[in-house]
Amino acid sequence: MEPLLAAFQDAAESGLMPERASLLLAISGGADSMALLFGAAEAASGHGWRLAVGHVHHGWRGREADRDLSFVREHARRLGIPFDLRRRDARSEARALKLSPEAGARHARYAALREMAAAAGAELVATAHQREDRVETYLLARERGAGLAGLAGLRRRRSDGVVRPLLGVSRREILGFLSERGLAHRRDASNGDLRLARNRIRRAVAALFGQHGEEALRKLEAEIERLSRERDALEGEFARSVEPRILRGAGTVTADAPYLEACGQDIQRLAIERAALPFARPGRPPLTGREREQILVRLRGGRDFRFEAGRRIRFDRRGPVLRIGLAPARSAGVDNPGQ
Repeated sequence: MEPLLAAFQDAAESGLMPERASLLLAISGGADSMALLFGAAEAASGHGWRLAVGHVHHGWRGREADRDLSFVREHARRLGIPFDLRRRDARSEARALKLSPEAGARHARYAALREMAAAAGAELVATAHQREDRVETYLLARERGAGLAGLAGLRRRRSDGVVRPLLGVSRREILGFLSERGLAHRRDASNGDLRLARNRIRRAVAALFGQHGEEALRKLEAEIERLSRERDALEGEFARSVEPRILRGAGTVTADAPYLEACGQDIQRLAIERAALPFARPGRPPLTGREREQILVRLRGGRDFRFEAGRRIRFDRRGPVLRIGLAPARSAGVDNPGQ
């Protein structure tokens, strides 16, 4: 069986894309997403999948983006798969949210895909992230000094119902699948813009593969798999032992401070991030890594403290209770009476 079709078979057998599931396919028109579209269409009848196609027009690249839209819509029509579209002004959203162009486009895209999935009655959104995407994400995270969650990289299934069935399929295998069937795909000229971090890393991955071949990528993948298992184990322990001690109310989150104080550092980091998540700005993490580490130093000190992160998220420990919420707009800085 071809690697791409084997990936869909595995997705069905593992429950990633269960039998008779309703799926929205996120299709941009690029090679990876066209392989997702035609591979899922070939596999659908054998697994009872109900498919829909979702396309996001980001409001940039002018006529090229309009041609992408027409290209995807026509292929969905030929396959007899329902098609939906959302238009977004990704640049305006990025400016409004103070995000980079890449982060703004990503935020707009996933919001639009959630809308289309709801409209189609789809339980899951399938994206076309593939093997090299996973390696690129790891290298970006390593370059930025990310922790375990970032280094472990792309998840096969996210908590919001996004699934990635092609993470084990290489770009070469995807292009082979399309070539075998005589299928065209669109090319995004912005992929050559080295001002974008992802493109720069993509060039580095291609160079690594060219110099050292399959073995180099396999070593990186083995490391990513190891980190992914560590992340899964950590999150499992958190769900069992710590989550029940974090209480979420209207506008505030409280946690058992002495219990957190006795946990390992990785669990503490995860707890702080999860507790702050409801107060994060759209498209942004709730805390910087530096802020998180400053909070953990205070938590491990065992005394009362107040710390306000740059995004107005206040951490306030009084005795056995750690309280997290938004600080008043006029408040700023750190007040740490416990030190």
